[in-house]
Amino acid sequence: MKQPESAVLHACLDYLRLQGHFVFRVNCGAFKLDHGGYFRGTDIPGVSDIIGITKDGRALAVECKSVHGKLSEHQKAFGMNYKIRGGVFVVAKNIDDLKEAGL
Repeated sequence: MKQPESAVLHACLDYLRLQGHFVFRVNCGAFKLDHGGYFRGTDIPGVSDIIGITKDGRALAVECKSVHGKLSEHQKAFGMNYKIRGGVFVVAKNIDDLKEAGL
């Protein structure tokens, strides 16, 4: 059965919290304004769906995707920048991806 991205996100949040990590959902995106233009939920393009701190103190970012979901160029750049600076960046299509990342 195919899982929508929102189901993956909620499963990941639940799993990470049960494992003792401090995580929260970053609900960003762009919304069209009535008078034209867009309101963006963040000033960082590609920011991950879940941000937090692992139980051992490392910065954590998780991008949740459906089975066939792919990262945008902005999401790839965000993940690369996160890892370069010592953070943990994971693309999760299910909680097994989190387990494989040692979370």
